[in-house]
Amino acid sequence: MKLNPQYLPKADVVFTVMFLDKALCEKTLQIILGEKIELVDAIAEAKNDLHKAALNAIYFDIKTKTVDGRIVTLDLQRKYIKDRVRKRTVYYACREISAQEVKHGKYENLKNVVVTFLLTEASLKTTKDNRKILLQDSATGDVYTDMLTIHEVSIQHINSSHSDELQTLKAFFAVDNQTDFDDFIQKYGNTPYGRLLLDAYNDATRNSTLLDNLSEEEKYMIRLTDEERLEERAEGRAEGRVEGRAEGIIEAGFELGLSEHDILERLQDRLNIPMQKAQEYFNMFGKQPV
Repeated sequence: MKLNPQYLPKADVVFTVMFLDKALCEKTLQIILGEKIELVDAIAEAKNDLHKAALNAIYFDIKTKTVDGRIVTLDLQRKYIKDRVRKRTVYYACREISAQEVKHGKYENLKNVVVTFLLTEASLKTTKDNRKILLQDSATGDVYTDMLTIHEVSIQHINSSHSDELQTLKAFFAVDNQTDFDDFIQKYGNTPYGRLLLDAYNDATRNSTLLDNLSEEEKYMIRLTDEERLEERAEGRAEGRVEGRAEGIIEAGFELGLSEHDILERLQDRLNIPMQKAQEYFNMFGKQPV
């Protein structure tokens, strides 16, 4: 089996197409959540249109639901800026709750939301191997409601003390070249979960046309680092517009809490412009949002 060097296992678009596979997604969620999960078939719901199914959720790689109605998301997250990622996670998770229709004031009928992240490059200092976050009463420790549950699995924490499946998952996302891929096949290719991953990867990359087309969609054009995502959002699709790039760099700088001096240096470095021009752009776009 050949690795597609353009589409490694840890690429966002590959991850989405792979884990739209019902069996693989169910098994992975079972490994993380510690319970058997039965999902609806997201591809079938999209009338077997993989492109449509992949774009079902803009803010999550995978958004699906269980047969008992719970809303479930699964995401691959490479960069981990703790405060930003955590607040973003809660923000979009809450949107999944508030987007549900409440008929006749029956809030008790709202469906639970389970948000799951696979963190591939997160710092060991700020993450745990498999963190489960619930809404909890700080005085008693009792769960206030199970309406929202967040799971974070930090791949870097996985070691020989963890389950064979988690070790398999870690090895799969560590693949960077054909040698790594061959080693993975040799070690895990005959295990049930390893075979699921390999079959799903092979299916996803067999014809790269779908991946190429999805890569041009806004969902994946902006799935970079958080900072780059902010820049791309401001720049839009106006390629080559230096002003647009400058606006994005400035916006990202403010979001990251950078000083005016640091933002000016970034403008000079990234746009290859003198300080005078950088100052002009900062004066043009540098009003911080209230």
